[in-house]
Amino acid sequence: MIDKIAILEIGAAAQWNQLREADEVPMPISQAPVADVLADLAGALRTTDITWPRNDDENFVDNRALAWSRCRGHLPDWPERESLPESERHHLIHQFTTTATNLDDEVSRSLAELFLDYGEGYIVSGPLAWSPTEVMLLLTDWLPRKAILDAAQRTALPNVLRKWLAYALDRRGVDPRWITPVVDAVDAHLPEFRQAFDDRTSWGPAKQIADALTDRGIDLTDRQAVDDAIRALNAERLAHRLLP
Repeated sequence: MIDKIAILEIGAAAQWNQLREADEVPMPISQAPVADVLADLAGALRTTDITWPRNDDENFVDNRALAWSRCRGHLPDWPERESLPESERHHLIHQFTTTATNLDDEVSRSLAELFLDYGEGYIVSGPLAWSPTEVMLLLTDWLPRKAILDAAQRTALPNVLRKWLAYALDRRGVDPRWITPVVDAVDAHLPEFRQAFDDRTSWGPAKQIADALTDRGIDLTDRQAVDDAIRALNAERLAHRLLP
């Protein structure tokens, strides 16, 4: 994700560390081949462009086309993501809900599974490599579009997510002072999550179908019942479209 794009002037690299505050997350400058840097830039631009809501910050929009013109030829293929072995997933969830947090209940486990699903599918550096931006995307985009949460899960979500972030980053060896801004991002984006989650127009197709089936009392774990209900739902929608 890219927040801003700037055209650097001569001497910018030397001023980088001077411009950063002492309490900001360290971002040291290091040398890398130009092709690698352009590939990273292209990948970040692609991720930013497909993320909703679109970044409309003028410091991004004004220079977006220029940035793409420089790096489009280096756009990498989509990274191949290998799912965690089932044994490793089980170990992470078990350790989180028992040893790490004492949240050994069905609701907490189900939420931890969701957080791990998001991490596996969307966090490039690994399923435990959370950042404030990833927290924002989870709460304001992914969960509202894709997840169906019952009342108990929605109530528990903020606390379980904070604990999951602390657990995940601690496992990665992140200094506690840099874990705090990631955990704080939960409270920053909760209001937008609640608004988006209740806005049916923001739901993805799969979530809309699952919600419709749930309203009809369909057991979503019963594959045959789900298939039959989807066929009936499609037939009803087709009939409505054909009505004069």
